[in-house]
Amino acid sequence: MKRKSPPASSAAPSGDFASAAMLRVLRQGLLDLGLPPGAADPRGAEGRATVPLDDKRRLLAHALAVGGPACLALLGRGVHRFRHEPTHRALTSARDAADLFERWGRLERYIHSRHRVRLLRLEAGQARLHHVSLSPQTSSPQPAESLVVAGLLAALLEACGHRGVRCEINDAVQVYPRVDDGAALARAMAVGATADWCLRWSGHTAPETEPAPATAAPAGLAEGESWAGWVRQVFDQLAARLPSPPGMDELALSLGLSRRSAQRELQRQGTAFRTLLAEARFRSAGWWLLRSAAPLAEIGFLCGYADQSHFAREFRRRSGLPPVDYRRHFAVAPR
Repeated sequence: MKRKSPPASSAAPSGDFASAAMLRVLRQGLLDLGLPPGAADPRGAEGRATVPLDDKRRLLAHALAVGGPACLALLGRGVHRFRHEPTHRALTSARDAADLFERWGRLERYIHSRHRVRLLRLEAGQARLHHVSLSPQTSSPQPAESLVVAGLLAALLEACGHRGVRCEINDAVQVYPRVDDGAALARAMAVGATADWCLRWSGHTAPETEPAPATAAPAGLAEGESWAGWVRQVFDQLAARLPSPPGMDELALSLGLSRRSAQRELQRQGTAFRTLLAEARFRSAGWWLLRSAAPLAEIGFLCGYADQSHFAREFRRRSGLPPVDYRRHFAVAPR
């Protein structure tokens, strides 16, 4: 039998902006269930959204106290209220379930989350996943945390256009869109058995195209370049698909070329796939820094950088200034 875990847990992957974004979603989820949302969401200085671990644990303890275990997986529905926030839009613009899970994994890697969602199997209409520690030295996800993340992924699937989304733990207890056996869920939590999930859906409808929010990075970041038309197309496709840009094979196919032919054409134009991708990330980051009030850590994720240090290092190498100083000196958006 697994060791019983304490009731409170981190409700989000460890990190800065993702933790704050998760707390906003969970508080909204509590409100939508008619429950008190707990303390206000603190935000850090210099465009960072830092939430101490104790704040996250207090929120989970609060949710358990006011709503019990049955509310935990339902809190993820709060994400539907934040569909125009940049990070949530980056997730909910996924084309399908596979793309969503890839984007979620990218977010976990970006913030160096101590816990990860592993996709074990993906089939038509269902996915099996496991919530695990990154390493043996890292403590396992606590039961409440696993339920919250499972529910959030279910809500994100809905936001991406999947219909009839359901989530079961251990192939036995449904926890989303409602709990079908409260006693069984309580027993699973008591023994720490909430990390194995099966997500199911009955169909998928691509959401209707919506106008981009005012903070969306614009098209035309290649304006002024003397690139050949199809090189500009490559750049535009890369910039438009951040933080999950298409790979070289997909781009070559869209141009009617083989991978090798596309690489040779780029070389003849004095550039390369990696060069264009780095430029797309840099120019997009510059736009976000100047024209939005999004937290710095969030901007790095939106632009597809591997993590916050990668963002800071590459932006400084190209601009001569760290992102925070670039924004401080040049931003034109109201702060």
